[in-house]
Amino acid sequence: MPPCLKATIMDMYIQRYLELGRYFYDLVKHDLKNYQSGTFTALDLYQTDKEEKYLSMVKKFSLSSLEYIEAIGTLEPFIYNGGHVGFYSIYSLVSQTISKYPNIEIKINGDDISVFADYAFLNLFDLMFQTAPENGSIHKVLLTISEFQEDRFNKCNLKIELSNFSYPLNMLEAILNDEADSAISDITGMAFYIAKMIHYRYLGTLKLTGSAEDKVILTATFLTADNPLFLPLEPSDDIDSHTKY
Repeated sequence: MPPCLKATIMDMYIQRYLELGRYFYDLVKHDLKNYQSGTFTALDLYQTDKEEKYLSMVKKFSLSSLEYIEAIGTLEPFIYNGGHVGFYSIYSLVSQTISKYPNIEIKINGDDISVFADYAFLNLFDLMFQTAPENGSIHKVLLTISEFQEDRFNKCNLKIELSNFSYPLNMLEAILNDEADSAISDITGMAFYIAKMIHYRYLGTLKLTGSAEDKVILTATFLTADNPLFLPLEPSDDIDSHTKY
């Protein structure tokens, strides 16, 4: 493939990387402004009518704001942890995930594939596991790897089956399968939206493709390293599972 196509891929990656950063900044700014507005409204009401319920409202908005800032702190690294653009092994992602979450049973089917990604790829499952609702903690994950072609590109299909996942399916579907982000109402929803946007900056997708009882099925797609536009490759010395682009 011509060099201009290779340049286009990187231009799209950079554009989408910046797009996610702008979205995250605007979202945080909007939400914190709402918390501040609620706090000042409650203070104004208290000055007019010295009732304790208004002080309780001030406390509630202040605590909610602090909890929100703390939650945002856990997600921020995924927004800006790019760089090291190149090719990453699906098996390396799974291996690191298993070591981090020994209480989660993780199985994988299919041959290993290297995919186009950046440094945030190695922590993608953290977005799902760290923010899952406490009353529905993920305890079993089945991954299935396959390859396919689309629009003349070689791609990887990663099927992700999450058991004991209790997040509302209609909200998850709206977040992952729809263009709008209006369904985001909590930290779990935000985490999945960020995961979706990270796949988007890899020129891939993350979608909800099925559900059964307490199980949800997600499908992630990536560009594979064997696409002609990526050749030739140069090995990287910094990360064993990573090849620089």
